Amino acid sequence: MHSNATHPPQWQQNFVREAAIRRLILLEGNVNDIFYDAEQRQYTALPESLRRMIARCDSLSFARAGLWDQVDGLRFQDAAMRDRFLQSLQGPAPPAAPKQAYDLAAPAAPPGPDRLYPEPADLLAAARTVMTKERWVFILNHTQYLVTQPDHPDPQERAWILQLKKTIVADALITINSDTLRNNAGLFILITTNLGCIPPSLYQADPRVQLITIPRPSRLERADFFLRHMDDLRCQRPKSSRAVDQGVIADPHELTEILGDLTDQFQMIDLTQLLALSLLTPEPLPPEKLVNLYKLGDQRSPWEELSQEKLRQVNELLKKRVIGQDEAVAHAATMMKRAHLGLAGLQHSDKRSKPKGTLFFVGPSGVGKTELAKAIAEFMFGDESAFIRFDMSEYNHEHSDQKLIGAPPGYVGFEQGGQLTNAVRSQPFSVILFDEIEKAHGRILDKFLQILEDGRLTDSRGETVFFSECVIIFTSNIGASTVPDTDDKDLIKQHFLNAVEDHFVHQLNRPELLNRLGDNVVAFNKISDIGFRQAIAQKKMAPLHRYLRERFGVDLVISAQLQERFVNSSKSRDGGRGILNSMERLLINPLSSFVFDHTHQLRKGRTIQASLDNDQVHFEIKESAL
Repeated sequence: MHSNATHPPQWQQNFVREAAIRRLILLEGNVNDIFYDAEQRQYTALPESLRRMIARCDSLSFARAGLWDQVDGLRFQDAAMRDRFLQSLQGPAPPAAPKQAYDLAAPAAPPGPDRLYPEPADLLAAARTVMTKERWVFILNHTQYLVTQPDHPDPQERAWILQLKKTIVADALITINSDTLRNNAGLFILITTNLGCIPPSLYQADPRVQLITIPRPSRLERADFFLRHMDDLRCQRPKSSRAVDQGVIADPHELTEILGDLTDQFQMIDLTQLLALSLLTPEPLPPEKLVNLYKLGDQRSPWEELSQEKLRQVNELLKKRVIGQDEAVAHAATMMKRAHLGLAGLQHSDKRSKPKGTLFFVGPSGVGKTELAKAIAEFMFGDESAFIRFDMSEYNHEHSDQKLIGAPPGYVGFEQGGQLTNAVRSQPFSVILFDEIEKAHGRILDKFLQILEDGRLTDSRGETVFFSECVIIFTSNIGASTVPDTDDKDLIKQHFLNAVEDHFVHQLNRPELLNRLGDNVVAFNKISDIGFRQAIAQKKMAPLHRYLRERFGVDLVISAQLQERFVNSSKSRDGGRGILNSMERLLINPLSSFVFDHTHQLRKGRTIQASLDNDQVHFEIKESAL
């Protein structure tokens, strides 16, 4: 059973330890979140949370703290603290150290009645004065906005950076004893959302400075949040697993554990807004649907809305579009049933953050790999437009990942985001096809690892998109150029599986991606069976028949001999695409010329008959039989 956390988060323990010995602490990461004060039972922003933490910690000797940002200036806990600061600032100055050539101007005059020291240079000058008399802590927030170009700050920015550096550097005369070791002379805390906006010269290679990254709330912290606010949470509670038949309501901890799993990588702000959202829904939602409503904007999942009756027909429906690939169709059908029942990814984690399904189709060209992906999209979502295709031959350069997730800040196109992240954000329920994955640059594979493992991806703008409602399909022709000349399906299947393993394990040295795919690598067969080839030809000719009937009002009749010709003239290794090429050469091209020359004869009630005459394609217009 879950129990409340009794220890502060690890980053807070690190902060307290480092605050006792450093002169500057740089906090980055999840700094814009809110943090729970267990003693006061309140949530506070980070600067106030740090101030309280310092005030309560007996191991820290700081009795005074000031909070600063460029909008509100310097602020204190109360008027008495402000008066103490002003008194220390205006009191007698300590003996002056020998003047150095790079010393900056004297501290600014005491602050006015409104904002105290809104400019960083004035603040640091004053702080340098008071820190020579008392042990002060100054917490500077939103420091990512203080420098325009971190690598090349302007003269004014360099001035206050130098001021800060001089303040944290010890005086020329250094006394080391038990008192000075136990009492830090003073501390600056800089809070930034982006470490890249802080000049590296400020913190690199300086043992007086410590960098601390604040992570997002842990699973235990998230579960504790919902347990604290159970009275405000409007959500369907799961039935107790030990007494489902009796309808016993589960212990509240069971619901908080579920929500703790489902809200992986959420901030406390997210949890607060999720709590508010639960009060706005017309009726209480199950935890999974509530989280989906918050993340995706739509609690309705096409996976759950599929009827069992429709799923029972999935094999037959897919086989109508993909001919001769029964094993691949069966694998896809199983994936959809698993997703419908909510069993996808449960062997890995309760979070259910992984994609609904992952498939890797490998085989010869033109055997139905892409067609099966389209068929899955149409079956699940009723529309092929939910099928999103990326041709990975366009991502074969080292920095091609920027096309998927967006250009870095400062580069052209940054504000546009990435092609993949934008597509998933607009269509969270979709089938995503990465075609010819073997042509992608190795750097792209790192993005796929994150998608397959965590079910999410953060774009260049820092916005996270979720793939938990997507099906991810990779296709590849790995091994197609060396496929054995045989119709033995088992031998061909093993050939492609071995080729995929050799590519990822031995050539790319990236076995981890293959491990993420598991048993979802599906080998497609060559289409050598004449019956399958004829069925493909019939299926591909259907659009031609419809077009001629709609455009000209005529029917097209193709003799069995001609159909046999363009089926047999295509190579089996080229699959369905070879049949299409033969159709274009032997039927479409000569038909186009015939129709162009005889347009005036085409009208409703007539038929174009196509046949072979002395090994040449022959067309004739006849009146349709009544």
